[in-house]
Amino acid sequence: MKLPTRVTICEVGTRDGFQIEPEFIPTDQKVEVVDLLSGAGLPRIEVTSFVHPKVVPALRDAEEVMARITRRPGTRYAALVPNEKGAVRAVDAGVDAIHTVVSASESHNLANVNMTVAESIAKLRAVQQVAERAKVHVGWGISTAFGCPFEGDVPVARLESVVGRFVDMGARAIGLGDTTGMANPRQVGEVLGHLMSRFPGIEWTLHTHDTRAMAIPNILAAMECGVTHFDSSIGGLGGCPFAPGASGNVCSEDLVHCLHAMGVETGIDLGRLLAVSRRVQEIVGRALPGQLVKAGTAARRYPLPDGVAARLPARA
Repeated sequence: MKLPTRVTICEVGTRDGFQIEPEFIPTDQKVEVVDLLSGAGLPRIEVTSFVHPKVVPALRDAEEVMARITRRPGTRYAALVPNEKGAVRAVDAGVDAIHTVVSASESHNLANVNMTVAESIAKLRAVQQVAERAKVHVGWGISTAFGCPFEGDVPVARLESVVGRFVDMGARAIGLGDTTGMANPRQVGEVLGHLMSRFPGIEWTLHTHDTRAMAIPNILAAMECGVTHFDSSIGGLGGCPFAPGASGNVCSEDLVHCLHAMGVETGIDLGRLLAVSRRVQEIVGRALPGQLVKAGTAARRYPLPDGVAARLPARA
């Protein structure tokens, strides 16, 4: 396998995960989790989203969370914004980066933000201007990049059209979202191979959901293409409230364990990350989809059953 020596993980659990929890996560606990994640060495955290509280009431405390987190040098704190008003709020709250998102499929974009793709992109021009004035980094996201729960396959030409409009607006960092886990590794490799040759110099990010247990295989396929930026969610929290069938994002600790086992560096302390996952399970009050928190790392060893040790052959 052609693997990079290091990748960058952006943790999205406190936004993508907490936004759909049935019970409001208290602000104190959101701040606690963000601080625990940065303490584990996460280089990037998508902390929250600056959307109207009637749309996403679970994140109505976005300003307070940003004001109370402890900023760790080396961690970039971002927020998702849907429009100019959200961008202004995010900049005023002191984010290091703004993330935006548009769907590749018209039906999902209408279900998500009640706008056509063209209308959404037009609104993002104002977001870009806010970010440029504040000298804040912008990450441009495309959801349903590999398939739509309403339309099915998303033609590569349609995805390329959205990417092209982003690049024409000055985008240099673009994320592709497998919103409902419809992608497969061969598809990921073919799509990325096409886009990376068509748009050189872009920092590509893959945002995967593990709906069909394909997230890590898809990430490996992206790594073979040279992608080194990935989103993940602590414990596998998450989903999309506007995409039927969407389950959680790829689990952060499962992904980091896989990468470290292959010798790919992340800068993340896996032991501390597992402790965060256990704490998040306490906060949400249920077991999460992640496997590592249940099984432990591959280095875990168990005591031998009674009588087995005495029957083992002597080692030379």
